[in-house]
Amino acid sequence: MAPSRPQPRPRAQLLFSLIAAAIGWGALLAASYGSDVVSRTAEPGVFALFVVVILAARRLAFRLVPESVLSLDSALFVAAAMCLGALPAGRVVALALTIDALVRMLRRAVPSTRPHRGFPQGDRRDALSGDRRDELAYVLYFGGMTGALLAGWAWVVGSDVIVPADASQLAVAARVLILGGGFLVSHYAIQGVRSVLAGRSARSYLRELAVPGVLSEASLLPAAAVMVLLYRPGEVLAFGMVCATYVLVAFVFNRLSMASAALRRRVRELEILDTTARRLAASLQLQELVETVARETLRALPEAEVIALAHRGAERREQDRLIVDTYDRQGDAFARLTIGRHDGATGWVLRQQVPLEIADLCESDIDVGPAGTEGVRSWLGVPIFMYGGCEGVLSVQSRVPGAFGPDQQRVLESIGLQVAAALQNAHLYEMAMVDGLTQLFVRRYFDARIEEEIERARRYDSHFSVVMIDVDDFKALNDTHGHLVGDRVLRAVAAIVKGNMRGVDTAARYGGEELALILPRTEMVSALNQAERIRAAIADHRIATDTGVISVTASFGISAFPESGATTAEDLVRRADRALYRAKKTGKNRVELFWSEDSGPQLAITA
Repeated sequence: MAPSRPQPRPRAQLLFSLIAAAIGWGALLAASYGSDVVSRTAEPGVFALFVVVILAARRLAFRLVPESVLSLDSALFVAAAMCLGALPAGRVVALALTIDALVRMLRRAVPSTRPHRGFPQGDRRDALSGDRRDELAYVLYFGGMTGALLAGWAWVVGSDVIVPADASQLAVAARVLILGGGFLVSHYAIQGVRSVLAGRSARSYLRELAVPGVLSEASLLPAAAVMVLLYRPGEVLAFGMVCATYVLVAFVFNRLSMASAALRRRVRELEILDTTARRLAASLQLQELVETVARETLRALPEAEVIALAHRGAERREQDRLIVDTYDRQGDAFARLTIGRHDGATGWVLRQQVPLEIADLCESDIDVGPAGTEGVRSWLGVPIFMYGGCEGVLSVQSRVPGAFGPDQQRVLESIGLQVAAALQNAHLYEMAMVDGLTQLFVRRYFDARIEEEIERARRYDSHFSVVMIDVDDFKALNDTHGHLVGDRVLRAVAAIVKGNMRGVDTAARYGGEELALILPRTEMVSALNQAERIRAAIADHRIATDTGVISVTASFGISAFPESGATTAEDLVRRADRALYRAKKTGKNRVELFWSEDSGPQLAITA
């Protein structure tokens, strides 16, 4: 049994932040007026220089590994403690980090449709909650706790009683490593308590953040030692040049990290596009193609929550309507609907034939229709070109404003090009496999699908049913009213059948007036209920002819795998046909079930 995930405790987290902030700021204030604290007097120019450099380093933070963010600031903290002394360094750090946290809080308060390009998300000290009270508590905690912690460790290692210019290089380096190691371990320990109170497991925090973070920042302590050894009181200009070089190094690392991350993203995109192309090429059935497009697109664009594929269908009969196949990641559900060709953002893309990205639908000028946004905030769609023109739109949606940008648009356009070719192939395949009169699949498609369904049922130990349908007295109807009326009846019956099917069901014209259904993941009793709904709908339907209004009925035979005992597709169809024959012989307008070869009259439903 998997261990339960720790539950967030926001009140405890807030209380912890406030207590830590009070202790931190209280310690700094008490040390400022305490007579027993030995401290050097910091030069104002050097003090301000450290504040500026720390803020610059945090601005140039970069992601060293996916689970850890490095801002190159801890080395600066240690350097400040050795150059300025314990208390001045604590003030420097408290002031700089408080300013940094406050600015970030204010930036989050300003509405924006784009993520900030500053400090990468996931920083060990930048995990503010969305509540303003918690954010303010974090601002106080962020600077006060860190500054006091640094001052405490600096006092322990004796940074106030050693002047870098007068001490040996070995002594300076040793104190830098002790101070840096103690500060990093204790700081991550305190942050770990806060992280656990936020609902993260201690093991996950240690593995993904604490250990990589300590090792990464500890590797920069030699740079802090170099800064301390080069520091000379009164030589602000020279030390400023050293600090500028440090910031330049941080800038180089930042750019290299961004380039590396961009390269990794591009390689991942190419791998996903290659996989998508191969899977789409193997999808000839429209239903299978829609599922492949949905899952592969959401894999390539994790920001997306809903995908929609709008197209005109294989027959392209309705010029002003589009079929829209959608998939909702959260509900893991597919749906199909129809919309007008000029409706909403999809219609705009079809008219303009260019991609469209909407950061916030609530603030967009595009009419989203009477249903409104339904919680969707951001939208991105690209045109699909087939048959020499724009015939569809591939779009993704999110409930988060500004979820999509140029990177997501580039990926979606690449997928759209592949979808266009695959969709055109699926349309051609469907047209070859669809009966022109009833718009149901032809017999050979049914035969292929039932073989696939048997293999799937055996592999996953599941059920499915086959339903055979025959229009009662169809020959007499043709003789009385003519073949044109007969064709009209078949079209009407086929439309009723399709209207009572699920998206995963398959309906085919088996031959003449006989239809056949495949109902995946459906046991015999469920198939009986569905067949009865179709039977009743056919019996209630009225069809207009030149001589008046007529009605027809139909008989049904059902067999199920493995309930009927059939081992092959041919046996399964034969047994459904026997049940259909029994329905014809026992009064028509009935639904009969096949249970076994030696069984007598089976359960039936009549009008």
